[in-house]
Amino acid sequence: MKPYSEACERNRDPIFAVIQPLLAGRRAVLEIGSGTGQHAVYFAEKMPHLIWHTSDREVHHAGIRLWLDEAAVENVCPPVLLDVTQTPWPAVTVEAVYSANTSHIMHWPEVVAMFAGVSRLLPAGGIFLLYGPNGAYLSFFG
Repeated sequence: MKPYSEACERNRDPIFAVIQPLLAGRRAVLEIGSGTGQHAVYFAEKMPHLIWHTSDREVHHAGIRLWLDEAAVENVCPPVLLDVTQTPWPAVTVEAVYSANTSHIMHWPEVVAMFAGVSRLLPAGGIFLLYGPNGAYLSFFG
């Protein structure tokens, strides 16, 4: 059964309104914690110029694949295994990293590891877009 998140449906348009102009000149983005895969499908359909790399822990991969298979969006990559504490991170070339509703459920050492991993992954001028439970956005430019 395909997983579903009501929160993803509810917040996708407000998130898109903020991230779309920030990602307009980018070619590829890594999503940390793709969860159900709903955001990846929605954003990739709306921004076909981007290659959207999904990632999560293995337990979520089957659900992400169900969303990707059903949508058949050509600019979304299958999920890669990513636990923010792992070293090294998957070898993907991106100019942006996006994550929604992850940092507030992580333990503090995982949040620190996520920021460290993002800083190693992003090139100079890269952007980190983090959406939180209160709708707050944090942009980090490398």
